[in-house]
Amino acid sequence: MNLVTEHLTIRELRMEDLEQFDRLGNSDFVLQYLCMFKMDREGSRNYLQQMIANQKDFAIASKEDDRLIGKIHIDEDRLRYDVNSIDLAYWLGEEYTRKGYMTEALSAFIDYLFEERKYDAITAQSLAPNTASRALLSKLGFVQEGYLRRAIKDNGVIYDNVLFSLLKEDKSK
Repeated sequence: MNLVTEHLTIRELRMEDLEQFDRLGNSDFVLQYLCMFKMDREGSRNYLQQMIANQKDFAIASKEDDRLIGKIHIDEDRLRYDVNSIDLAYWLGEEYTRKGYMTEALSAFIDYLFEERKYDAITAQSLAPNTASRALLSKLGFVQEGYLRRAIKDNGVIYDNVLFSLLKEDKSK
């Protein structure tokens, strides 16, 4: 898969992304709402290899120089039963935020999920304090479906989780 937009390429991850993945994925900014932990270089290498093998993660790369700037992850939608749906997650390096890149990347990727992969629904979740992510999902047409209080504990902090969905028919409106 290789989606090309005005400024970006959404493609499969590869081992050449390790340096950027290690730097961005271990930043305090990215980890702030991911409920993940910092990894050493070997941990990043192993995790990247695992993601490449599982084929559920995609690079958001600069079209100009193919440099990794963020990541999109898809996985089984555990909130729905026997529905053709997928769960979507994402992150972007701090220096690439507030430039419209994630809107551009997710717009293209959502179209891909509906048109090429033929999903009927996409689920996404955001920790309540992550107002930028919640605003982005709303901007992309996602509907807030629920608010799960005291849902996730990370580093001693308990977060509420906000649940969103986008249906194929919502996208065509």
